[in-house]
Amino acid sequence: MTISIELAAASRERVLRYLAAAIHGYTVMARDPDTSERRKADINNRIHYLAGHLMALTNWAEPLTDSRVSGIAEHVAPLNPRLGENIRAELNM
Repeated sequence: MTISIELAAASRERVLRYLAAAIHGYTVMARDPDTSERRKADINNRIHYLAGHLMALTNWAEPLTDSRVSGIAEHVAPLNPRLGENIRAELNM
């Protein structure tokens, strides 16, 4: 099952937890002393977009549209694979 399908099928609470976990994962990655400034800037941009989705989706009237699901999946994809798999559990608990 793809992450987009899992996101679309998950409860709102699980999607919010997933977004928070993804943001946390990126902050962990950015703290690695070997991370270049360019990579840190990319991580910061991804955190910005994911935080925007998180903030919007705390409003229960805001729909989880296909374009929002695609945007979330796009910005989570570069997450460290091990972290990505760990947080994916948030969608399937």
